[in-house]
Amino acid sequence: MGKTQRIRDPVHDLIVFSKDDDFAQFVWRLINCREFQRLRRIRQLGFSELVYPGATHTRFAHSLGVFHMARRLVGIIRKLQGEIDERRAEVAICAALLHDIGHGPFSHTFETVLEERGAKRKHEAWTAEIIRGDTEVNRILGERELVEETAELLEAEYPSDIYASIVHSQFDADRIDYLRRDQLMTGTGVGGFDWEWLLDCLEIGNITSGVGEQDDESLAEVDSFILGRKGLQAAEGYLLGRFHLYTQVYLHKTTRSAEKMLGALLGHVADRIGDNKLEEIGLAETHPLVSFIRSEYQDLNSYLELDDIVLSASLLELSHAPDPIIAKLATQLRDRKLYKCMDIGERSASSGENAPAKFRRRLKEEFQAGRLVEHVDVLVDRTSVSAYKFHEYESRGALEKILIRPTDANKTPEDISGMSEVIKAIGERNLYRIYTRNEETMAKLETLWKEVEGS
Repeated sequence: MGKTQRIRDPVHDLIVFSKDDDFAQFVWRLINCREFQRLRRIRQLGFSELVYPGATHTRFAHSLGVFHMARRLVGIIRKLQGEIDERRAEVAICAALLHDIGHGPFSHTFETVLEERGAKRKHEAWTAEIIRGDTEVNRILGERELVEETAELLEAEYPSDIYASIVHSQFDADRIDYLRRDQLMTGTGVGGFDWEWLLDCLEIGNITSGVGEQDDESLAEVDSFILGRKGLQAAEGYLLGRFHLYTQVYLHKTTRSAEKMLGALLGHVADRIGDNKLEEIGLAETHPLVSFIRSEYQDLNSYLELDDIVLSASLLELSHAPDPIIAKLATQLRDRKLYKCMDIGERSASSGENAPAKFRRRLKEEFQAGRLVEHVDVLVDRTSVSAYKFHEYESRGALEKILIRPTDANKTPEDISGMSEVIKAIGERNLYRIYTRNEETMAKLETLWKEVEGS
């Protein structure tokens, strides 16, 4: 028999693992696995601390919070339904706890770099491989025969039942925790929402959902979380909070500049390694990053050796690289001398919606002519963010809808996008930014922009 363990968390206060709860003690052992402890060395928000100095919290702390929220959501199901599927509940809680163990250093930045190099393996795929591989996590999950079910739940693109919704949905444990935690740790005034009211307004409804491999292939009536009508404004606050955190924190121009610079740096390092010119980058043959790249981005053991500390420490060695581009990028990242931003999206508001497309064409011409070098002179950043993604009832994404209980109990729950004028009004926001390495390059881009405006 173990002893009761307690973790003091800045978001949830005490997270308790009772000595009288066999499953809680099992989870405590998972937390102490090597693969989970690695998350202490990966920050939740990567380069956001360059803007918000308090944003140094880790994916370890976040994952503990997700576990806590998953356990609360299971408690809500038990309260509303009177009983639960204990097996599915355990799988969901394990998946919630382990959902981030596959993240690489600097999280989504590293994932994007791998994708650009042709290694299209997202962190969910790495997570599943860790769970199925020769790891401590695998051995402990195997004691309760939870390996395959946990891996499959994390690999699933859409939820298939209410337990999967704990891990993948608009109100999943992950989103509830990271929105609250990131808002707290960045100290920003945006992103807050009435989460206790939101949870108190959760109900369970039966909806039609696609459950086959493709939409419309197979339909079933599935239990799902919905909101009572008093939860509408809390849900609006939740979606608005998420939207504002994306626009003001996750997609902050300074953060994105650093992310793009790291991506460019790793790209140049990978190119030199691929050309067998290791002597030009300043890293030893045994460095974890070199080992991972040489494995063609596939080796799990090399991947698990990588974390934020390893990558941050390598900046010193890379700053002395014989390759001048690598040395310059590493030095600038280390010293926070970041590329400056030219926000094409903002400028286009007064120059016509066709201006960005014209500018992209002119920029491509400059790259092709060699007058500007992409990933050296210029870093391009294009992305989009929306407050809410609509799904059809018949689609496999139906359980990701935010549904509000209708006044008439005989009617189908209503999608928030059809009820909330606030959510309707937001729409999708497209971002298009260019980051430049010096004033000379910025001047060239300003000239290009003036040509586009005048055309």
